Amino acid sequence: MQITRSSIATTKGPADWFTGDVYIDAVAAAPTPSRVSANLVHFMPGARTHWHRHSLSQTVFVTEGVGLCQRQGGPVEVIRPGDRVLFEAD
Repeated sequence: MQITRSSIATTKGPADWFTGDVYIDAVAAAPTPSRVSANLVHFMPGARTHWHRHSLSQTVFVTEGVGLCQRQGGPVEVIRPGDRVLFEAD
C-alpha cells in the first residue's frame, strides 16, 4: 500500500497549450506503464485550449462553470456541470 499526502500544487497552463489564464491541479497519475492521469483544469473567462489531438482519447468531466467544446469540423456544443465529454482518438 502507498499513501500520498495531499499536496496539490496549482500550476499555470503553458502558453503553447492554452490562450488566456488556465490553471492546472494534478490530481492523480498512475505509475508506468499506465498513461492514466487526472487533472483539474480551471479556465478563467475567455481562456481556451489550442486545437490539438490525443492519440488515444480524452474524457472531460465538467465540474463547474459553463463552457464550449467542439471537435474539429463539428458543431460547437455548450457544456455544463455534470456533463461528460469523450473526445475520441485523433
